[in-house]
Amino acid sequence: MRRPPGASSTQHRRPSSTSARASITCASPSAPRRRNRAIDRSGGLWQSAGRPFVCRAPDRGPRHPPFVRGRQEGLLNAGLFVPIGLLGALATRKIVGTIAFGFLLTFAIETLQGALTFLGRGCDTSDLQMNSLGVAAGALAGWLITTFEKPRACFLHAWRTRSTYAAVTAVAALGVVWGLAIEPQPVDQTLGIGRANSAQEEAIQAAVNDAFDGHYKVSRIDFASGPDGTGTVMAQLVGGGSAELRWPDRDTFHAYLDMSSTGEPSGYPLPGGTVTPGNGQQAQAVAQTYAARHAAWGLENAQPKTTKVGENAELGWMTSWRRFDRNGVLMPMRLDIQVDRVGRVSQLIMTSTPDPHISAPRVSKEGAVTALAAAHKLNQATISRQDVAAALLAMKSNGEWIPAWRVEVVGKQPITGSVNAVTGTLINEGP
Repeated sequence: MRRPPGASSTQHRRPSSTSARASITCASPSAPRRRNRAIDRSGGLWQSAGRPFVCRAPDRGPRHPPFVRGRQEGLLNAGLFVPIGLLGALATRKIVGTIAFGFLLTFAIETLQGALTFLGRGCDTSDLQMNSLGVAAGALAGWLITTFEKPRACFLHAWRTRSTYAAVTAVAALGVVWGLAIEPQPVDQTLGIGRANSAQEEAIQAAVNDAFDGHYKVSRIDFASGPDGTGTVMAQLVGGGSAELRWPDRDTFHAYLDMSSTGEPSGYPLPGGTVTPGNGQQAQAVAQTYAARHAAWGLENAQPKTTKVGENAELGWMTSWRRFDRNGVLMPMRLDIQVDRVGRVSQLIMTSTPDPHISAPRVSKEGAVTALAAAHKLNQATISRQDVAAALLAMKSNGEWIPAWRVEVVGKQPITGSVNAVTGTLINEGP
């Protein structure tokens, strides 16, 4: 799912467990990807279609350890592995060997979840950390019990040669799997996925019907929940494709309709017949026709821009409408319509947030870059040698809409962050 500007990067995973910790979520490079999904560059200013990407968590400075910022689910994960450490220490009377075995066990579990894509699961280093802490806590408790039982019991027990060989072999095997089949993706938080409730099901069905005049039927509906209870309602469409609706605001709707791997058209045909576009201007006319019927709110005083999806527009064209206020601040509304080579709507991204009233910005782009660099203790000379992209946009901070600079510095020392365009202070985007 393409994330709005300023939002944290996330990765869906099963089962339903939520973690608000910074972590590395892993995915197999061989996992199927939507080939026509476009991503938003320069803080969400325009679409840059057809480019693959890897989720990257913004660098916001030092982070707290997971056991300080972790929530109840992380503690439950640790608790599940306490018995393994406890029973292992009691059975073997070896605390180091038990902790090593527990670490390898959870490492193997996470590796398999990331490498075997057909399981529908993902691996997460935050789980690895908490599971290992659980094993260590259990092993320590077991060692204390055996110590009181035998006061002279040694704290450290030497591993036998066979155990050492087995451990080294296991680590080497897991390393090979990670190197060949797993692609690490840093994210800010993971999302628990479960079945949607009745209200969420009704909302996504209504959104799909309104967007496509009842052309698509909805099958399975899930809900990806975040730490604060907000999240995304996700629906699979009969015949291929998917739809997503932000919850509970319901102000952002995504639909991905071109799921064909053969190149055959599978998008939404406009009523009354479709026009086969031969260039971006004709594709924009098709998108304009759809928008006039289903998203007229996105056309008023908005600036359209059409870009190719694919190097030679193999997947069609994406037309994006954006609206700016009198001070040049990008408003939160979004309207992106992708039209394929046969004139069908193949992707739809709509954010119908009303234009907020915000203060006039006082901080320039250069001032925002300087503030971000200072927060990360980088001098101006270092920044000047790197590529800098910045977008002035409306952002919600502490429940209030403000103008903000979304800055991304790409180079040897990449940094990303948002700066309040009125006060010049860094905006905390942490969960």
